Amino acid sequence: MTAISAPTTTDPLSKQRTAQEINLSGLTPLEASRLLVPTLPPDVDPTKMQLAYGRRSIPKLLSELPEGDLLHQQKSLVFLAELLHNPLNISQALKKNVVVLLLDLLKSPDLCTRQKSTECLSILSCHAVGRQALIEHEAMNVMSFLVSFNRFTDPCDLVRSNIMKTFVKITVQESGVLSFLAMGLFEPLVARVPEERMDIQIMILETLYQCIRLGGAPYIPDEPIKCDAMGVFTRILKKELVADTRVAAAKCIMMLSFYKICKTLACAGDTTTILIQMLNDSKSEVRSAAAGALMSITIDCEAKKFVVRENAVGTLMELLDDTNETVLLNVIKVITNVAEDYRGRFELHACVKRLEGFANTAKNEQIRDVARRAIQVITWRP
Repeated sequence: MTAISAPTTTDPLSKQRTAQEINLSGLTPLEASRLLVPTLPPDVDPTKMQLAYGRRSIPKLLSELPEGDLLHQQKSLVFLAELLHNPLNISQALKKNVVVLLLDLLKSPDLCTRQKSTECLSILSCHAVGRQALIEHEAMNVMSFLVSFNRFTDPCDLVRSNIMKTFVKITVQESGVLSFLAMGLFEPLVARVPEERMDIQIMILETLYQCIRLGGAPYIPDEPIKCDAMGVFTRILKKELVADTRVAAAKCIMMLSFYKICKTLACAGDTTTILIQMLNDSKSEVRSAAAGALMSITIDCEAKKFVVRENAVGTLMELLDDTNETVLLNVIKVITNVAEDYRGRFELHACVKRLEGFANTAKNEQIRDVARRAIQVITWRP
């Protein structure tokens, strides 16, 4: 029997906007993600599906996936994706080796098959049992090689988006992070960040953040240093216009800078200078992320001196009037670090009264605690 291919009116990939067009469009990441529309087989509406198999629906659909009839395979995947949204169907699907079947379909040249296969894997990754199954079958490694031997280069934006959603979910747990790092996926994913559209960029950065946070020797910080992750994150801060992307990159820098060698790299390049400039951003989430990264970097003695030389102390004192509590909390911590340098301590005497006000009257207990600590450091005498 000849395989039946699902006809499409036009090539859906020809309608895709490039990453550069999306990033310069003025859309928010959420609005950009809504532009991702799946390619469905003809005469299929998943919202009106009717399956006559009851509790046998999952086994029936999975038995149809390996068949040669492409149209039948596409319809089965569309209905399977809808059924997997019900958590009660997840366990039954895993017992029928759904992960193995879906990973085999990732190699298909058919666009709809890849879209729906990756969507199903993304849904599975929302559940602990699904994540464990994906880790055991090394799904991340298989997904990274979609279409070509260059990783993460599927021509369809929706397929790549589904892959990154899966990676974000898997790496929330330490076992997923260790599996990710052991497969050598950190470096190719860092290289992919500048090429992607904003909504996928944010998912990549979130995955990298979790890998840096939960990973350890022998992978972290060696892998990020080897692939110049600090430089990549810094270029995103410098070039990207979208606040969410800059926040995600700053969070990666903050986490990476917990390692001493990375603090040195941040000061050696222009990372710290750009973060100081971001303290004046109009959006509070950007100011908060920049202050958080500086908080991590300024633990280093040379970094404290660098911040003082860049005349950032005045900016830090001005931010004590910020109405956002997260910004305020991070800024006070940076002030505490910088005050350990004698020149910074001298300049920061001007804000002691303001800090005393926080220590005595702030509603947030964390702010009261960090303000007291900052006062102790600023007023310390040898």
